[in-house]
Amino acid sequence: MKPEWITRRPAHQIGGHPYAVRDPVEIEIAQAVLVGQVSLDDPRLSDEAGARSLPAQFDSEARADMMGGDAGVLYRLIRPQDLAERRFDRAMFTWQCG
Repeated sequence: MKPEWITRRPAHQIGGHPYAVRDPVEIEIAQAVLVGQVSLDDPRLSDEAGARSLPAQFDSEARADMMGGDAGVLYRLIRPQDLAERRFDRAMFTWQCG
């Protein structure tokens, strides 16, 4: 059964928690940051996953001619300190397809 948010698409949002299409978005970002350094059960992965917040999420939307992969969702995550300093160049990006 699909999560309720998928039936209410498009699911664009500013702030809040990401609505993951598949696996937790925060874990995907943490794995990218720590690539090759940690295993899935390493507590540093969890620490890194909790270190970022979601400033924006963009869903695919045909009416706006926006398509992220196969009807996917684009996510940006950033550390709160970087957001406060307006260091958007430090934001991380990932996407998930449905």
